[in-house]
Amino acid sequence: MAYRCHRAWKGRSIWNEEQSRKARKARGRAQDRVSGPLGKPPSIEWLHTTELSVDESYQRSIDNEGSRRLIASIAANFDWRLCAPLVVSRRPDGLKVIIDGQHRWSAAMRRGDLPHLPCCLFTYDSPEDEARMFIVANRARKPMNRLDDFHAALAAADEDAMEIQRLVSEAGLQMARNTSSTAWKAGEVAFTSSIAAALRRHGPAIVSAALTSIAEAYERRPLTYGASIFGALIKLFANPPENFDPDDLVPTLRRFDMALLGEIVKGLSGGDSRAVAVHSAIVETLSPLKHAESAALL
Repeated sequence: MAYRCHRAWKGRSIWNEEQSRKARKARGRAQDRVSGPLGKPPSIEWLHTTELSVDESYQRSIDNEGSRRLIASIAANFDWRLCAPLVVSRRPDGLKVIIDGQHRWSAAMRRGDLPHLPCCLFTYDSPEDEARMFIVANRARKPMNRLDDFHAALAAADEDAMEIQRLVSEAGLQMARNTSSTAWKAGEVAFTSSIAAALRRHGPAIVSAALTSIAEAYERRPLTYGASIFGALIKLFANPPENFDPDDLVPTLRRFDMALLGEIVKGLSGGDSRAVAVHSAIVETLSPLKHAESAALL
Protein backbone atom coordinates (compact mmCIF):
# COMPACT_ATOMS: atom_id res chain seq x y z
CA MET A 1 0.00 0.00 0.00
CA ALA A 2 2.81 2.42 0.97
CA TYR A 3 4.61 1.56 -2.27
CA ARG A 4 1.51 2.35 -4.36
CA CYS A 5 1.02 5.68 -2.50
CA HIS A 6 4.68 6.56 -3.09
CA ARG A 7 4.33 5.82 -6.83
CA ALA A 8 1.10 7.88 -7.01
CA TRP A 9 2.76 10.82 -5.21
CA LYS A 10 5.81 10.57 -7.45
CA GLY A 11 3.60 10.52 -10.55
CA ARG A 12 1.75 13.65 -9.42
CA SER A 13 5.05 15.37 -8.61
CA ILE A 14 6.41 14.65 -12.09
CA TRP A 15 3.15 15.88 -13.67
CA ASN A 16 3.26 19.11 -11.60
CA GLU A 17 6.88 19.74 -12.58
CA GLU A 18 6.00 19.22 -16.25
CA GLN A 19 3.06 21.65 -15.99
CA SER A 20 5.29 24.23 -14.28
CA ARG A 21 7.89 23.84 -17.00
CA LYS A 22 5.26 24.39 -19.70
CA ALA A 23 3.90 27.45 -17.88
CA ARG A 24 7.40 28.98 -17.60
CA LYS A 25 7.99 28.33 -21.28
CA ALA A 26 4.65 29.95 -22.21
CA ARG A 27 5.47 33.03 -20.09
CA GLY A 28 8.84 33.27 -21.78
CA ARG A 29 7.23 33.20 -25.23
CA ALA A 30 4.75 35.89 -24.19
CA GLN A 31 7.57 38.09 -22.86
CA ASP A 32 9.45 37.63 -26.12
CA ARG A 33 6.45 39.08 -27.99
CA VAL A 34 5.99 42.09 -25.69
CA SER A 35 8.31 45.08 -25.89
CA GLY A 36 9.23 47.11 -22.85
CA PRO A 37 6.98 49.99 -21.74
CA LEU A 38 7.58 53.35 -23.42
CA GLY A 39 7.91 56.66 -21.64
CA LYS A 40 8.27 57.36 -17.94
CA PRO A 41 5.67 56.58 -15.26
CA PRO A 42 3.49 59.60 -14.39
CA SER A 43 3.15 61.35 -11.08
CA ILE A 44 -0.36 61.73 -9.63
CA GLU A 45 -0.99 65.24 -8.28
CA TRP A 46 -3.84 67.57 -7.36
CA LEU A 47 -3.36 70.76 -9.35
CA HIS A 48 -5.09 74.09 -9.09
CA THR A 49 -7.23 74.74 -12.15
CA THR A 50 -5.37 78.01 -12.79
CA GLU A 51 -2.11 76.07 -13.21
CA LEU A 52 -3.51 74.22 -16.23
CA SER A 53 -3.72 75.30 -19.84
CA VAL A 54 -4.32 73.84 -23.32
CA ASP A 55 -2.26 73.96 -26.49
CA GLU A 56 -4.69 75.03 -29.22
CA SER A 57 -2.33 73.87 -31.96
CA TYR A 58 -3.53 70.28 -31.46
CA GLN A 59 -6.26 70.38 -28.81
CA ARG A 60 -9.87 70.27 -30.01
CA SER A 61 -11.79 73.52 -30.02
CA ILE A 62 -14.55 73.81 -27.43
CA ASP A 63 -16.00 76.87 -29.13
CA ASN A 64 -18.98 74.98 -30.53
CA GLU A 65 -22.50 74.17 -29.42
CA GLY A 66 -21.80 70.50 -28.69
CA SER A 67 -18.87 71.26 -26.38
CA ARG A 68 -20.74 74.07 -24.68
CA ARG A 69 -23.63 71.71 -23.90
CA LEU A 70 -21.24 69.04 -22.61
CA ILE A 71 -19.35 71.48 -20.37
CA ALA A 72 -22.62 72.88 -19.01
CA SER A 73 -23.88 69.36 -18.28
CA ILE A 74 -20.66 68.33 -16.49
CA ALA A 75 -20.69 71.54 -14.47
CA ALA A 76 -24.35 71.22 -13.49
CA ASN A 77 -24.09 67.53 -12.55
CA PHE A 78 -20.49 67.25 -11.43
CA ASP A 79 -19.75 63.88 -9.84
CA TRP A 80 -16.30 63.06 -8.46
CA ARG A 81 -16.94 59.38 -9.23
CA LEU A 82 -16.93 60.27 -12.94
CA CYS A 83 -13.93 62.56 -12.81
CA ALA A 84 -10.98 60.50 -13.95
CA PRO A 85 -7.58 62.19 -13.57
CA LEU A 86 -6.70 64.60 -16.37
CA VAL A 87 -3.75 63.65 -18.56
CA VAL A 88 -1.30 66.54 -18.35
CA SER A 89 2.12 67.31 -19.84
CA ARG A 90 4.70 68.91 -17.56
CA ARG A 91 6.85 71.00 -19.90
CA PRO A 92 10.45 72.09 -19.17
CA ASP A 93 9.30 75.73 -18.94
CA GLY A 94 6.88 74.83 -16.13
CA LEU A 95 3.67 74.90 -18.18
CA LYS A 96 1.18 72.15 -17.37
CA VAL A 97 -0.72 71.43 -20.57
CA ILE A 98 -3.89 69.32 -20.72
CA ILE A 99 -3.79 66.48 -23.24
CA ASP A 100 -6.99 64.76 -22.10
CA GLY A 101 -9.65 66.28 -19.83
CA GLN A 102 -10.27 69.71 -21.35
CA HIS A 103 -14.06 69.51 -20.86
CA ARG A 104 -13.73 68.48 -17.19
CA TRP A 105 -11.30 71.32 -16.58
CA SER A 106 -13.57 73.85 -18.30
CA ALA A 107 -16.54 72.61 -16.26
CA ALA A 108 -14.58 73.00 -13.03
CA MET A 109 -13.54 76.52 -14.04
CA ARG A 110 -17.16 77.32 -14.83
CA ARG A 111 -18.40 76.14 -11.43
CA GLY A 112 -15.80 78.02 -9.40
CA ASP A 113 -16.04 75.76 -6.35
CA LEU A 114 -13.63 73.07 -7.59
CA PRO A 115 -10.21 74.71 -7.31
CA HIS A 116 -8.21 71.48 -7.64
CA LEU A 117 -8.42 68.53 -10.02
CA PRO A 118 -6.59 65.15 -9.97
CA CYS A 119 -3.98 64.93 -12.73
CA CYS A 120 -1.59 62.36 -14.20
CA LEU A 121 1.52 64.36 -15.08
CA PHE A 122 3.73 62.98 -17.84
CA THR A 123 6.94 64.24 -19.37
CA TYR A 124 6.95 64.41 -23.16
CA ASP A 125 9.84 65.12 -25.48
CA SER A 126 8.14 68.05 -27.24
CA PRO A 127 4.74 69.59 -28.10
CA GLU A 128 4.82 67.40 -31.21
CA ASP A 129 5.11 64.33 -28.97
CA GLU A 130 2.16 65.61 -26.93
CA ALA A 131 0.12 65.97 -30.12
CA ARG A 132 0.96 62.39 -31.12
CA MET A 133 -0.19 61.13 -27.73
CA PHE A 134 -3.37 63.22 -28.05
CA ILE A 135 -4.11 61.47 -31.37
CA VAL A 136 -3.34 58.00 -30.00
CA ALA A 137 -5.47 58.54 -26.87
CA ASN A 138 -8.50 59.70 -28.84
CA ARG A 139 -8.26 57.18 -31.67
CA ALA A 140 -7.88 54.29 -29.23
CA ARG A 141 -11.19 55.02 -27.53
CA LYS A 142 -14.07 52.75 -28.42
CA PRO A 143 -17.37 54.60 -28.23
CA MET A 144 -20.28 52.87 -26.54
CA ASN A 145 -22.78 51.44 -28.98
CA ARG A 146 -26.51 51.48 -28.33
CA LEU A 147 -26.52 47.98 -26.82
CA ASP A 148 -23.57 48.72 -24.51
CA ASP A 149 -25.47 51.81 -23.39
CA PHE A 150 -28.70 49.86 -22.83
CA HIS A 151 -27.12 47.07 -20.78
CA ALA A 152 -25.18 49.59 -18.68
CA ALA A 153 -28.42 51.52 -18.05
CA LEU A 154 -30.13 48.26 -17.11
CA ALA A 155 -27.37 47.41 -14.63
CA ALA A 156 -27.78 50.91 -13.18
CA ALA A 157 -31.52 50.23 -12.64
CA ASP A 158 -32.55 52.93 -15.10
CA GLU A 159 -36.37 52.96 -15.19
CA ASP A 160 -36.67 53.27 -18.98
CA ALA A 161 -34.21 50.43 -19.59
CA MET A 162 -35.97 48.23 -17.04
CA GLU A 163 -39.34 48.88 -18.72
CA ILE A 164 -37.91 47.91 -22.12
CA GLN A 165 -36.34 44.78 -20.64
CA ARG A 166 -39.66 43.81 -19.03
CA LEU A 167 -41.62 44.17 -22.27
CA VAL A 168 -39.01 42.29 -24.31
CA SER A 169 -38.84 39.43 -21.79
CA GLU A 170 -42.62 39.16 -21.40
CA ALA A 171 -42.92 38.86 -25.19
CA GLY A 172 -40.56 35.88 -25.09
CA LEU A 173 -37.60 37.71 -26.61
CA GLN A 174 -34.25 38.83 -25.24
CA MET A 175 -31.89 41.73 -25.76
CA ALA A 176 -28.85 41.12 -27.94
CA ARG A 177 -25.35 41.99 -26.75
CA ASN A 178 -23.82 42.39 -30.21
CA THR A 179 -24.75 45.04 -32.79
CA SER A 180 -23.72 42.80 -35.70
CA SER A 181 -26.80 41.11 -37.19
CA THR A 182 -24.71 38.09 -38.20
CA ALA A 183 -24.10 37.38 -34.51
CA TRP A 184 -27.74 37.54 -33.43
CA LYS A 185 -29.35 34.38 -32.13
CA ALA A 186 -32.99 33.45 -32.55
CA GLY A 187 -35.25 35.70 -30.51
CA GLU A 188 -32.67 38.42 -29.91
CA VAL A 189 -33.63 42.05 -30.54
CA ALA A 190 -31.25 44.98 -30.88
CA PHE A 191 -33.56 47.90 -31.75
CA THR A 192 -33.54 49.52 -28.31
CA SER A 193 -33.88 53.05 -29.69
CA SER A 194 -37.00 52.10 -31.68
CA ILE A 195 -38.59 50.48 -28.64
CA ALA A 196 -37.82 53.50 -26.47
CA ALA A 197 -39.29 55.90 -29.06
CA ALA A 198 -42.43 53.78 -29.49
CA LEU A 199 -42.88 53.62 -25.71
CA ARG A 200 -42.75 57.39 -25.41
CA ARG A 201 -45.16 57.93 -28.29
CA HIS A 202 -47.62 55.04 -28.01
CA GLY A 203 -47.22 53.45 -24.58
CA PRO A 204 -46.48 49.91 -23.39
CA ALA A 205 -49.66 48.19 -24.70
CA ILE A 206 -48.85 48.79 -28.37
CA VAL A 207 -45.15 48.03 -27.88
CA SER A 208 -46.05 44.78 -26.12
CA ALA A 209 -48.45 43.79 -28.93
CA ALA A 210 -45.76 44.40 -31.58
CA LEU A 211 -43.06 42.47 -29.70
CA THR A 212 -45.36 39.55 -28.92
CA SER A 213 -46.42 39.28 -32.57
CA ILE A 214 -42.78 39.18 -33.64
CA ALA A 215 -41.96 36.49 -31.07
CA GLU A 216 -44.85 34.29 -32.21
CA ALA A 217 -44.31 34.75 -35.94
CA TYR A 218 -40.52 34.36 -36.00
CA GLU A 219 -39.95 31.79 -33.29
CA ARG A 220 -36.50 30.18 -33.46
CA ARG A 221 -35.34 32.52 -36.26
CA PRO A 222 -32.79 35.36 -36.07
CA LEU A 223 -34.48 38.73 -36.50
CA THR A 224 -32.21 40.20 -39.14
CA TYR A 225 -34.83 42.81 -40.08
CA GLY A 226 -36.44 42.98 -36.66
CA ALA A 227 -36.31 46.79 -36.46
CA SER A 228 -38.21 47.14 -39.74
CA ILE A 229 -40.85 44.63 -38.66
CA PHE A 230 -41.20 46.30 -35.26
CA GLY A 231 -41.61 49.74 -36.82
CA ALA A 232 -44.21 48.39 -39.25
CA LEU A 233 -46.20 46.73 -36.46
CA ILE A 234 -46.14 49.86 -34.32
CA LYS A 235 -47.71 51.74 -37.24
CA LEU A 236 -50.23 48.93 -37.69
CA PHE A 237 -51.35 48.78 -34.06
CA ALA A 238 -51.32 52.56 -33.64
CA ASN A 239 -53.52 53.08 -36.73
CA PRO A 240 -55.15 49.74 -37.58
CA PRO A 241 -56.82 49.41 -40.99
CA GLU A 242 -60.56 48.92 -41.25
CA ASN A 243 -61.74 45.46 -40.11
CA PHE A 244 -58.27 44.62 -38.80
CA ASP A 245 -58.28 41.35 -36.86
CA PRO A 246 -55.14 40.82 -34.71
CA ASP A 247 -55.62 37.06 -35.00
CA ASP A 248 -54.75 37.32 -38.71
CA LEU A 249 -51.49 39.09 -38.06
CA VAL A 250 -49.17 36.26 -37.01
CA PRO A 251 -50.14 33.97 -39.94
CA THR A 252 -49.61 36.95 -42.26
CA LEU A 253 -46.19 37.73 -40.79
CA ARG A 254 -45.10 34.13 -41.31
CA ARG A 255 -45.39 34.75 -45.04
CA PHE A 256 -42.64 37.35 -44.73
CA ASP A 257 -39.42 35.48 -44.09
CA MET A 258 -36.16 37.37 -43.67
CA ALA A 259 -35.19 36.92 -47.32
CA LEU A 260 -38.46 38.49 -48.49
CA LEU A 261 -38.15 41.30 -45.96
CA GLY A 262 -34.65 41.94 -47.26
CA GLU A 263 -36.08 42.40 -50.76
CA ILE A 264 -38.79 44.76 -49.47
CA VAL A 265 -36.33 47.10 -47.75
CA LYS A 266 -33.57 46.78 -50.34
CA GLY A 267 -32.21 50.16 -51.39
CA LEU A 268 -34.08 52.03 -48.64
CA SER A 269 -32.14 54.08 -46.13
CA GLY A 270 -33.46 55.13 -42.76
CA GLY A 271 -35.45 53.11 -40.27
CA ASP A 272 -38.77 54.84 -40.90
CA SER A 273 -38.72 54.39 -44.68
CA ARG A 274 -38.06 50.68 -44.19
CA ALA A 275 -40.83 50.41 -41.61
CA VAL A 276 -43.25 52.15 -44.01
CA ALA A 277 -42.39 49.71 -46.80
CA VAL A 278 -42.89 46.66 -44.58
CA HIS A 279 -46.11 48.13 -43.16
CA SER A 280 -47.52 48.61 -46.66
CA ALA A 281 -46.63 45.04 -47.62
CA ILE A 282 -48.29 43.62 -44.49
CA VAL A 283 -51.47 45.65 -44.98
CA GLU A 284 -51.66 44.62 -48.64
CA THR A 285 -51.40 40.97 -47.62
CA LEU A 286 -53.94 41.33 -44.81
CA SER A 287 -56.62 42.83 -47.09
CA PRO A 288 -56.97 39.88 -49.55
CA LEU A 289 -56.90 37.52 -46.57
CA LYS A 290 -59.80 39.36 -44.96
CA HIS A 291 -61.75 39.44 -48.24
CA ALA A 292 -61.22 35.69 -48.67
CA GLU A 293 -62.50 35.03 -45.17
CA SER A 294 -65.57 37.21 -45.79
CA ALA A 295 -66.34 35.40 -49.04
CA ALA A 296 -66.07 32.03 -47.35
CA LEU A 297 -68.77 33.07 -44.86
CA LEU A 298 -71.24 33.97 -47.64
